[in-house]
Amino acid sequence: MNDMLLDYIDRMIVNETDHRVFPVDFDGKKYYVKQDISNHRSSWIKPAPRASFDYEFYKISFVNTKLPVAPVIAGFREHYFVTEYSGRTLSYYSELTAQHPDDNDLKEMVTHIFYIFGKILGQLHDYGLSHGRPAMRDITYDPAEDKITMLDWENSRRWPELTPQGWDVLIFVHSYLREDNLPMDYLYAMMNGYSSACTARDTILHIKDIFRKHEYLFKFCRLLNPFHFVDTEAAVKAYDFIMALKTE
Repeated sequence: MNDMLLDYIDRMIVNETDHRVFPVDFDGKKYYVKQDISNHRSSWIKPAPRASFDYEFYKISFVNTKLPVAPVIAGFREHYFVTEYSGRTLSYYSELTAQHPDDNDLKEMVTHIFYIFGKILGQLHDYGLSHGRPAMRDITYDPAEDKITMLDWENSRRWPELTPQGWDVLIFVHSYLREDNLPMDYLYAMMNGYSSACTARDTILHIKDIFRKHEYLFKFCRLLNPFHFVDTEAAVKAYDFIMALKTE
């Protein structure tokens, strides 16, 4: 543990009372600090800041003993922990090709990133583990190491009838489809990577079963399409995408 880094953060943190997560540059490296304070979101999502903080700290530590997909913890104090910078998010990479539409090498790179994320998510599920909310903004890629890292492991709320693994897949698909005009190629690349998991087929079949059981919810969401609510439109798209996946 880097005591000099922690001493530096101890001096900075007095000015960060409004930020649960904030970046730190120290000795030529970038880190992120997470505190055990509220992020002012809904109490349903984050019911207890300290409990969420403890849950995430121990989950990151445990997951990394099985699969190095969580952030590296560089140090900690009683009221905060520090993780190493792990690259830009999938949200960033997903938008790159729109900015450079003629760059085929870039398209191949982004397709590769989504593929290896899907493969990593499948490996995590094969260990019987799950993330909790693998949205694109919480997944990073380091091109120097060709490595995916999943951030923000404190989420434990989900649709009760879905397994944690099914919830992971649904949340990622929904987070992708709620973005504007992203190519479907990247989402299919992610699912191709995910299909390498031993549990992938059973997970997709499970999601389909839950969707059929609650089809009325998605019919209701379709009725809301004229109002263009982002989340309900994405829910309908996620339903159509997952129900069309081949599992044979």
